[in-house]
Amino acid sequence: MIVIPGPASKELGETIATKLGVCANPAEHRLFPDGESYLRLPTGVEGETVVLVQTTAPDPDRKTMQLLIMAKTAKDLEARRVVACVPYLAYMRQDKRFLEGEALSFDVVLGLLESAGVDDLLVVDLHSEESLADIQPRHSIRVHTLSAIPVIARYLKEHGYDGAYSLSPDAGRKDIVEAASDILGGGFAFFEKTRDRHTGEPTMKVKDVDVKGKKAVVFDDIISSGGTMARAVKGLKDQGATRVAAACTHALFMPGAEERLKEAGADLVLATDTVETPYGVVSVADLIADHLKGL
Repeated sequence: MIVIPGPASKELGETIATKLGVCANPAEHRLFPDGESYLRLPTGVEGETVVLVQTTAPDPDRKTMQLLIMAKTAKDLEARRVVACVPYLAYMRQDKRFLEGEALSFDVVLGLLESAGVDDLLVVDLHSEESLADIQPRHSIRVHTLSAIPVIARYLKEHGYDGAYSLSPDAGRKDIVEAASDILGGGFAFFEKTRDRHTGEPTMKVKDVDVKGKKAVVFDDIISSGGTMARAVKGLKDQGATRVAAACTHALFMPGAEERLKEAGADLVLATDTVETPYGVVSVADLIADHLKGL
């Protein structure tokens, strides 16, 4: 097995390689003056299983294109198997057609990866397993999904949130708070969220939950603008929660997100290293390496 960290996940890729007991071979990368990416695989891959580690945020279009170039190059150089380890997969939220004429971008990305020669795709906390079940049969690519929520919950348990109440911003993520509650032990609930199909703007009803005098953690797969998470945090603080942590797998953190969470009263903000941010204190390297050992 050869592990090749891409330009977006050099540190994570090197850590995964170490945990697998192999050498990391980071892709050689630079940008041309017009913004195009130059990429070179630094080692021979003929007849090998090649693991490409490349997240796709920030700058999802460029990072996705880099991944496609690396995959096609590995296949052209006669790699036996190409495994795309994509901790955060861009466009996975565009997985349903709500309005006529909308692009099913998740389907498009899977098709592009398949065309580039990817045999297996490994993703952490895919936005919707249900949508994957609908879309994957159209492709021959094998998709492996992992959840980092238990890893985050164990980190929180060791850092002052043992016994905390686990909450999700919407019912669609009930599965993640159930998993978190099994570890933290404080029970779980979820808020009610709807989204405008034209603007994408979310509306959330903060339901009453029994958090007075308790610690609480709001879990989500992605924090982008921070608006939904901030409303959840504020709602819990208004109901008497003593400490509230805002936790997610993928910290996209658009401008203003950090400020919204702090203003809402979040005592702790944390994420994993699927995307490189200062809040990515929980590593998914062990989670990914353990799965790769079984491929």
